[in-house]
Amino acid sequence: MNKKLYLTILTLLFSCSKETKYNVVGVIHKIHLSKNELTINHDEIPGFMSAMTMNFKIDPDIDLNQFNIGDSVHFELYIKEHNAFSKNFKLIDNVKIDSTAFEDDFWFEDEFPYVPLDIGDTLSNTIFTNYDNYPFYISSDSKKFKFITFIFSKCPMPNMCPALIFKQQYLASQFSKNNTIEFITISFDYIHDTPKILKNKYKTIIDKYDNWHMLSSVGHINDLMIISKQSMFSFWGVEDNDIGHNMRTLLVGPDMKILKNFDGMDWLPKDAKESIDEFLKVYN
Repeated sequence: MNKKLYLTILTLLFSCSKETKYNVVGVIHKIHLSKNELTINHDEIPGFMSAMTMNFKIDPDIDLNQFNIGDSVHFELYIKEHNAFSKNFKLIDNVKIDSTAFEDDFWFEDEFPYVPLDIGDTLSNTIFTNYDNYPFYISSDSKKFKFITFIFSKCPMPNMCPALIFKQQYLASQFSKNNTIEFITISFDYIHDTPKILKNKYKTIIDKYDNWHMLSSVGHINDLMIISKQSMFSFWGVEDNDIGHNMRTLLVGPDMKILKNFDGMDWLPKDAKESIDEFLKVYN
């Protein structure tokens, strides 16, 4: 990745290097000791983001064993460039929470095509709309490898959806001269993220790459449910404007077989590039 491109990405995605602090109020829903993260359903953060459920990276000096599911907490969120972390937690109370409150009923379907798939299984064909308002088919017809990830445009956390955009841009640039792979970013906000909204937000970044496609799921909710369920990408709260989601990215072969997945936020684009290179060699 050349220096000019790197600086361009940082300018577009993380326009200020100054550290900013936000006061947050929320309730803990999950504790991830191995990743040093808490899943918190938080109130609106004025001037920054709407109320939603999401994972927060916690300052490494904080012992997560002190927390319990249902803890109502006040804390400080610090944002700087492409990093975010939380600290200075104050426990207010412990409340009873509904463990299924942030999962759509749809996720309890157990019939094909709404079933999770494993490595080597074949992803179903789906259709979405690109930001130029044309249908885009995710299928074997393209005869290309596909690197698929999921975002929503209102996500403000720099180490979540914006970081995925950064990673996709790096990979799209690295494979810009290789016509056997395409990079696909799907917005799962099937209410807000229309093609026009996605185009207004991402056009200046994505238009530079013929191999990168930003897709809207508005009007394609069934296709969204199929691909998200099969890939084990979970999201909830879209209709309540209280969005939460996990992080999952897929590498899919020309025959639509799932080759590899990248979970969470910590995978590096250089490692993904190495994996893609390896599979390209095997298939060729």
